[in-house]
Amino acid sequence: MLAWMNKPTIAEQANIGLGPSKFFCGRKMKYWLNMMGVCDSRRRFIWVKINMPGSASDFYAFDHSSLKKKIEREGFLRHGYCLFGDNEHINSPYMCTPRRNVSSGPKDGIYSFHSSLRICIECAFGILVHRWGIMHKPMPVNISVKKISSLVLALCKLHNFCIDNASVGVARPDEGDILNIAVNGGIFLPRMDNNREFVWECDSKIYS
Repeated sequence: MLAWMNKPTIAEQANIGLGPSKFFCGRKMKYWLNMMGVCDSRRRFIWVKINMPGSASDFYAFDHSSLKKKIEREGFLRHGYCLFGDNEHINSPYMCTPRRNVSSGPKDGIYSFHSSLRICIECAFGILVHRWGIMHKPMPVNISVKKISSLVLALCKLHNFCIDNASVGVARPDEGDILNIAVNGGIFLPRMDNNREFVWECDSKIYS
């Protein structure tokens, strides 16, 4: 995944020692940071790295990551376990990548199974971007690359928090909530947990 950013300032370029061309992605025609992640079956991020410029390939970014050094150590991954990656990576004892040019037969079944597992990280990235509006546009120009990395990592942690607490019910709106929405011009919305016993609506008794 690529995190959208503005063209780095001259001061920022001097600070990180990279020119703007390193952050420019010719395929997207924008400036980006390369973001890599590993997630579980619930789309929760368990590892994220976002410190490579947009021109860096996923293979290069992963090859220079701390995770690669860890999983290469014997005993880090449980026996029989591995990561599932796309074709930008190389098949190895710890990384399973899809077969190329498969159209039928047993290999096609393996490809389909692999895709069904890999879709988890694609969904995780999609949920992350759509959940947080700041990811829909380039990061403000006055935010450094280091702070962008920290911001995205924080959003990933909030993303995990939202998933972990998805089953927690929403408390009944009190008078202060309703008044605040009314005064600030908010829009009354149905409850997120579909509990029809309590609804977000303006109680006329508050203003009587």
